[in-house]
Amino acid sequence: MNSLGLYIHIPYCLHKCGYCDFNSHKINTEEMDSYVKALLKEMAHYAQGPAGDRQIATIFLGGGTPTTLPADQLEEILKTISDRFNVSADCEITSEANPATVSLEPLQRMRTAGYNRISIGVQSFHEPELKLLDRIHSEEEIHMTVEKAREAGFDNLSLDLMFALPGQTMASWEDNLAQALAKDPEHLSTYNLTIEPETAFHTLEAKGKLTLPPDDFQLEFYKKSIQTITEAGYQHYEISNFCQPGKECRHNLIYWHNGDSLGLGAGASSFLDGSRFKNCNLPSRYIREIETQGTAVEFSEQLEPSQAMGETLMLGLRLREGMAIKPFEERFQTSFHKTYDHTISSLAEKNLITLDKNRIVLSPEGLFLADSVILEFMV
Repeated sequence: MNSLGLYIHIPYCLHKCGYCDFNSHKINTEEMDSYVKALLKEMAHYAQGPAGDRQIATIFLGGGTPTTLPADQLEEILKTISDRFNVSADCEITSEANPATVSLEPLQRMRTAGYNRISIGVQSFHEPELKLLDRIHSEEEIHMTVEKAREAGFDNLSLDLMFALPGQTMASWEDNLAQALAKDPEHLSTYNLTIEPETAFHTLEAKGKLTLPPDDFQLEFYKKSIQTITEAGYQHYEISNFCQPGKECRHNLIYWHNGDSLGLGAGASSFLDGSRFKNCNLPSRYIREIETQGTAVEFSEQLEPSQAMGETLMLGLRLREGMAIKPFEERFQTSFHKTYDHTISSLAEKNLITLDKNRIVLSPEGLFLADSVILEFMV
């Protein structure tokens, strides 16, 4: 397959939430103008090189918060992509957005420019939980943003929700799910709160000021998510993701199939032709390096076959349909069963996977232990 996904990182936010470990930085209007210019220059570099003859199947603007940029810059980014690259006619073009950062007129301009999917970081519909999560938007702003996105013409809408918060009750989570489903989104992502190193929440946890629910209670939240959302008619197509029929996030499917992707912007990662490379994180450094040399890559590696195989399995098993064995064997020119015979036998005996000649899939029991099951293929 000659197509690839294009990821654009916009690293600016109105405020960095306490749980966030993404490469995000406080809004700096002067720097943001220079950042967009550097981003367009980086596009030109890759369009003349390894990605120039590849068809762009999906485009995803993530962050940070892409909608901290004014509409004219979001329009310019998409126009330059279209001018520089071979963008497929049915390209899925997503922008993330936070409720406190976008209004109707910019949304209308984005939709007219060609953005056809929007992912809104709701996290919770309850004010106390939003405050706990260090979010700066209100419940009212969530409702207004979804309404304006629909009014602007977005008919492919994704909402993000977070569960297993400190002190959260099951009744509260059920209400969050009900409010999200009432919006009739085409896509829902539900994640349990995790405490990452070097975040404000990690510091609070170390001081005993923040405690997550026990693992068994977190599992109950997850089970409730699956039950509630699938009963509403959504397909559970990836560990944390649900969609109406045919509305999977095509960009993320490229990642989960370990396909080729090009990442542009500060901290963005790429995977092209077996090589992984990553840009520097700091926006000011990224701008300088793009201006002086056209790229800002600070790390690159060529994956060993065993590493690439393990990662393909790791990502593929996240999908509820599992990983197809024949394409795996064709890609790596090896026997799947011979390579992983011991691991397969062990996991099958524990009823953690199901396996036939065509596909390996996490069992219902394996789904709830996904991280540890997947890790078995990485050692």
